[in-house]
Formats: sequence, structure tokens, C-alpha cells
Amino acid sequence: MDSTVQERHGGLGSYLRLLRTPGAKGFSGAGFVARMPLSMIGIGTVLLVERETGSYAVAGTVSATGAFVQALGSPALARLIDRRGQAAIAPPAALASAASLVGLILAVRFGAPTWTFYVCAALAGLLMPSIGSMVRARWSRIYSGTATLHTAYAFESVVDEVVFLIGPVLVTFLTTNVAPSSGLSAVAAFLAVGTVALCLQRATQPDPAPPRGGSALGALGVPVVRVLLLVFIGTGTLFGSVEVITVAFAQEHGHESAAGLLLAVYALGSMIAGIAFGAIHLAVPLQRKLLVLLGAMAVTAAFLPLAGSMWQLAVTLLVAGFSIAPTLITAFALVEDLVPAELLTEGLAIENTGLALGVTLGGAIGGPLIDDLGAEHAFVLSSAGAAAAFLLAVLLRRGLRASAV
Repeated sequence: MDSTVQERHGGLGSYLRLLRTPGAKGFSGAGFVARMPLSMIGIGTVLLVERETGSYAVAGTVSATGAFVQALGSPALARLIDRRGQAAIAPPAALASAASLVGLILAVRFGAPTWTFYVCAALAGLLMPSIGSMVRARWSRIYSGTATLHTAYAFESVVDEVVFLIGPVLVTFLTTNVAPSSGLSAVAAFLAVGTVALCLQRATQPDPAPPRGGSALGALGVPVVRVLLLVFIGTGTLFGSVEVITVAFAQEHGHESAAGLLLAVYALGSMIAGIAFGAIHLAVPLQRKLLVLLGAMAVTAAFLPLAGSMWQLAVTLLVAGFSIAPTLITAFALVEDLVPAELLTEGLAIENTGLALGVTLGGAIGGPLIDDLGAEHAFVLSSAGAAAAFLLAVLLRRGLRASAV
């Protein structure tokens, strides 16, 4: 497929046509449920651990440990999924991850040694499948080489944003109004049920692809994967720092329970832009489009440290969110365009690894910055992450055009 998306069959009706694809509602719906933990696990862990230990430092590092280990382990798990099939690998991994989350809840609630928090969080992250990559691989199996794949990836990015619209509000409500452990309990349930439901739908899953000759690096042997890995670390730093700093910002302003709503506004801006972006097929090279979108992300994120009230932050987050989904849609389309089919799930998972590493970095640095500077000024980290993503893409833009080696 040429890396210029051709203009055809645009409009919101393209989403309706997409959902009439046999099996689409089932696997995308199950994928939605299984992806809910993405938007809930970080906040849920921080809120639970902080409430039980009184330490944001412990809470933040436990959450970051899970995210970091997931980032490191996800590509290897995705490679197994590519080679042996989604149904063979993902369900047992997801069930083990959910069990580890239950272990974390029990360890925190019953006052186990602090090191057990880190062990449980690490196991949960290590065994959590990259559900978004699995769902996108199914769409690629059906529509690879067609303009419909752009709409499919846009649709899944919108689903991601709905997840991030609902998840933070839900986990904050459950943790603060039902029980401290109820948020992570919901995460474990969504992960287990959603993954099993997805993998029961075998008609749409990609066929297992035994390894062929080529680079021992697997998908990392493809230049675009390496470049986007670095770009996504910067982007993830933006996401991770916004999550942690927004929670602290709301607490500093006496509205802790509104933290989820603020993050939902961020996701809402992304979702609105994603819907519009997916309905329009522009004859613009994907590489050029990505650079423009990353530039827009950097510009809008630069205003985050200027927000001085809850309302100002809400508006700034809404505007900053407009560039998120279009950027991710375009980046994933580049991966599909340039990565061999037998490495696609791994390639997509590596980009998610970049995001996860960045989220971990943003959370780990954001916590101390909050303590030293206050939440408002700590948003400088978010601005820096977005700027770094843009600059890396510009400096390494040749790798966004190269095909597999």
C-alpha cells in the first residue's frame, strides 16, 4: 500500500460501512472491554496505594513499575502472538495478569511488605497483552492495502479515546466512593473477560505466522518502527505526566474527585478529532501528515503550564487533545504500511511499548516535580515530552520513509 492515503468514500457513513464487516462488532466490542484497563490501571494503582500507605512516592513508583515492565515485555508477548496465534497466547496471559492485580490488591489492603506491591505490579504488567495491537491486526488482515484500513484504524483510535473518556472517571468513582480496591478489581475483570471474549472469535484473527528469514531484531529491524519507538517515548511522556500531574492539580485545588473528569476532557478532545479525521481521506503522504500533527501536539501542550484554575486546565486539555488521536492513527498507519504482515502485531506492540515507556517516564519524573514545583509548574514536563516527540520525528524523518530491511 502506498503511504499516501487516497481520498475516497469519506464521511461519517464510512464508519457504518465498516461496522457491517462480518465479525467487526464482535471483535472490536470485546477489544473495547479488554482495553478498559489501559485507562484505569495507573490511576487505580496510585489511588489505592496512596490511600493505604499515605505515600505518593510509593504509589507512583508501584504504578510506574507495572507500566515499565509491561513496556519491556509487550513486544516479546506480541511476537509469540504473531507466531502462535491470538487464541493460544493471549487468554492465559491475561488471566495471569488479572490474578496478579488481585494479588496487588490483597497485598496493599492487608499490609504486606512493600516489595510485594512491586512484584505483583510487575507480573501484572509483564503478562498483559497489547489488546489494541491485536484488534488492529485483525483489521489489517481484513482490509490491508485498501483505504478502508484508514477508517478502521481511525475507528479503533476513537475506541481508545472512549476508553480514556470513561475509564478515569469510572476508576476514580469506584476507588473514592465504593471501596479503595474496587477500581483495580474492575480492571482485573475487564482484562480477563474482554481478552477471552476477543480470542473466542477465531474467524477474524490473523493466522499464526512462523518466523521467516530476516533480521534477528524482528520488527525492530524495520526503520519506521525504531523511529516511532523514540517518538512515542516522547508522546508517552506527555500522556503519563498529564495523568499524574492532573490528579495532583485537582487535589491542590480541592477537587480530587474531579481528576477523572479533567482527564476525560482530554480524551474527549482526542475522540472528537479522531472521528473527524477518520471520516476524511486526504491525499497527503502519511509521513508529512505525522510531522504536522506532532507539531500541533507540541504547540498545544506548551500551554499546559499556563493553566491556573480547574476551568483553564479543562479548556487547555480539551484543545491539547485534538491532536492526539489523529497522530496515533497516522503513526499506526505508517507501521501497517511499512512492516511485513508476519511482524505487524509485534510492530504495533513496540509502538505501544514506546508509549508505555514514556508514560512510565512521565509518571516517575512527574511525581518529584509535583513535590518540588507544584502541579501547575510540573506541566513543563508534559510540554517537554511533546516537543521532544516532534523534534525526534523531524531529525529522523528519513526513517519514516524507509521500508523493511
